Amino acid sequence: DSVERVKGLLKVSASADGFFQEAHVKLGPLEFASQGVALAGCAKAPMFFRESCEAGLGAAMKASIPMKNGYIETEGIVANIDLTACNQCGLCSKRCPYNAIRVDAEDNPAVVKALCKGCGLCAADCPKECISIVHYTDAQVLAQVDAALEADPGRKIIAFVCHWCALGGVDMAGVSRLQYPPNARLIRVMCSARVSIKMIRRAFEGGAAGVLVAGCEFPTCHYIQGNYAAEARVKRAKKQLIKAGFDPGKLWNIWCSAADGPKFASTMRTMARELKLES
Repeated sequence: DSVERVKGLLKVSASADGFFQEAHVKLGPLEFASQGVALAGCAKAPMFFRESCEAGLGAAMKASIPMKNGYIETEGIVANIDLTACNQCGLCSKRCPYNAIRVDAEDNPAVVKALCKGCGLCAADCPKECISIVHYTDAQVLAQVDAALEADPGRKIIAFVCHWCALGGVDMAGVSRLQYPPNARLIRVMCSARVSIKMIRRAFEGGAAGVLVAGCEFPTCHYIQGNYAAEARVKRAKKQLIKAGFDPGKLWNIWCSAADGPKFASTMRTMARELKLES
């Protein structure tokens, strides 16, 4: 239908109800994650006439800034590819939801920085581990895992939470004063698709009692399909954990919106109880 065509053309996401998803409900209510594309009116949600007009005026102002400047500023969180380690498999180009990785005549991939959104899906899937994400490299994320497990790792839950929705759910649980066990150690990633099997295994190898991968509620995702990729990777990770001698039942995942504080708190209570971490 028309929504699916627009999603494919502009590389944007939509809700289960067929309305387009804003970049952030508070920080970016009139724009998409794709810079330079504004959002307003009933394309976003059912609105009264006055509200729709106000949103349209706001979107017009948003669009006028890059039109006047003649350029669009993008985030500095982008992918980099080390061609010396690359085996030219082409997987990154096929998996990128933004078509931001182009392959030349010699099968060498190159990142189009203006299109890359830094979700990290390509880096987590790369079989040669030759893709890094600025500010979210493997070394940086793994260092956080190691630091979180330095003391009493057997009572810690490593929770990888996406920046846009899951972390919002965590904040909502906090401001709502919802009680849950303090066993979780949160590691923020821009998207749940950034969480690689290597990161999950590192947590278990460090002695973590459990691992949680938390991402956006289906079918929405700030990065279009990052949560789908993360869900598939968690399933693959469980198979690898069995081969490595770890209990796959200790790897959990949750998909929530930024308003799902109760869901996050409930999941943490259930996880702590089943992992026998309650004091």
